Amino acid sequence: MSIDEKRDENGVYVTLKELLKFGHVAKGFSFLPSQPVHSILSGRHGSKVRGRGMDFSEMKQYVQGDDPRSMDWKATRRTGKPYIRVFNEERDRNVWLVVSQRNSMFFGTKMMMKSVAAAHLTALSAFRVVGSGDRVGAVVYNDETLKFFKPQRSKQGVIHILSEVVKQNQVLHASNSDNTKDRLNEALKIVSATAKHDDLVILIGDGRAMDEESTRYITALSAHNDVIAALVYDPMEKELYPSGSLFLSDGTVSVDVDSSSESFQKRFSRRMEERVRGLMHLSKKHTIPLFSISTERPVLDQVQEQLGTAVSARRKI
Repeated sequence: MSIDEKRDENGVYVTLKELLKFGHVAKGFSFLPSQPVHSILSGRHGSKVRGRGMDFSEMKQYVQGDDPRSMDWKATRRTGKPYIRVFNEERDRNVWLVVSQRNSMFFGTKMMMKSVAAAHLTALSAFRVVGSGDRVGAVVYNDETLKFFKPQRSKQGVIHILSEVVKQNQVLHASNSDNTKDRLNEALKIVSATAKHDDLVILIGDGRAMDEESTRYITALSAHNDVIAALVYDPMEKELYPSGSLFLSDGTVSVDVDSSSESFQKRFSRRMEERVRGLMHLSKKHTIPLFSISTERPVLDQVQEQLGTAVSARRKI
């Protein structure tokens, strides 16, 4: 029996076979600029994606009906005749997936672990990007390692990314330490150095590794590229299950707490609220779409609903 088969544990770990199935259902949503009005990526929500960039094609003499905003005034003055610049939309662009498999993601009380939900979202995003004709690259990281993948427009490129997600997912364990937070910043530094104008960067994680340096990288990226943030969470992070004896551990320190205590409940909930508030502030300030993925429901359903195509998708697929 392979490791892949051993780790197929109903939402606790993920397998490559499981992720590849998303290639057949990655439909009913899009990261392209044309969005339904109720999508979080639409201009109505102040977070419209720019989409692919534009390549200069040619100069041509102006004829009635051409867009005067495309007028090339230098060429017009030089030749004495009106000329316009013609641009073609780039056939594809790079889409970067920044995927967390940190040990803080190894938590879940409902359908799946946060790490599994993140893996599902990664598979859906990667297959959808390639299916739209764009190239997908990635940085997959945990508390110990980081793996970079150059953008490719092929199923094989997607498989390489998903294989690394599975590899990092299967070494997750409750006894692992999650005290290392700089891997996210390393990932953002790599993408910042390699992303060109009008790329799309999709951040997939629980936001626990975010700090001031992360904010600086994301701010710089959003100046010339589209950035989308996907917050993966478990319902218990919002409202802790009340128990007289609840065992909590970060892999290094373990504590037995009384989670039924009202004061403890408030402190616990406040940490999640502060994290979400920080992400919301970043989202609003830099027009970065933010959507959330819960561990209690299928990821595809949530993506279709929040990207605004769930109703039409049921009619077309």
